[in-house]
Parts: sequence; structure tokens; C-alpha cells
Amino acid sequence: MVFFGRIYFMLTISVLAALSYSQFVFAEIFKCEIEGKLVMQDIPCPDGVEQSSVDVVIKNDHPKVDPHAYDESQFSDWENALIKAGKVEVGMSVEALEQSWGWAIKINRSAYGPEQWVFRDGMYGQRYAYVRDGKVVNWQD
Repeated sequence: MVFFGRIYFMLTISVLAALSYSQFVFAEIFKCEIEGKLVMQDIPCPDGVEQSSVDVVIKNDHPKVDPHAYDESQFSDWENALIKAGKVEVGMSVEALEQSWGWAIKINRSAYGPEQWVFRDGMYGQRYAYVRDGKVVNWQD
């Protein structure tokens, strides 16, 4: 079972990598029935297992966007100054937060508190912004 999990993981990574470089991705997926379970993989089925193939075309119509490019008219003078300085303050919108610190690598949610947005800070460090209702309510770096 671990073998098939690895194949699924590798297939997923391959498809995601291809999506980032091409507008269209073509892939052949093999459908196998192994131990009564349907298995889909990117390599032919083992000997003695019935196999069929599926041609998959995935269209990537999301344009590549520079996460640091932004339209200053979308933000207040206060937020633009923070974005240009790479700083975050309480009251800042999440859109301005992303322009200032980049994309969050993880968002932790809890039942009662604000969301914790985790950002990379250098090679190994992390910094955090706490968000409620689309606004920064606290931060930590």
C-alpha cells in the first residue's frame, strides 16, 4: 500500500510541476484493479492485472502573477508605505499584508482566536500575522 501511496504522491508532484510551466498538460493515467480496489497511476499496471488507460488534459489558465507587483491605487497611503517598507501593522488588510510579506506558507485556524498566518523570514525563520475578519489584529516577527 505504501508503494501506491508513493506513486500517487509522485504523480501529483509531476502534474503540479507541469502545470506551473505549461498552459496545457497531457498525461496518460492507468486504471488498475488491485485487491478489489481501483488504483490510478502513471505507470502500467503490474502483470496479470486488468488495465485500461485514461488520457487526461489539464488546462492551466491562471496567468503567472508577480506576488510583489501591485496596484498602489488599491491601498491607502498608510498601507502603501507599509508595503514598500515590508512592514505590517494592526488594521492592515490581508491584501496589503500579502503584498508586504508575500504569500503565507500556512494558515492555522482555531475555533475561538484569530487565524495565524505563517510567513517565511529568511531561510529558516518564520514570522506571524494574526488575522480576523480580513484585517491584521496582531503580528510577531
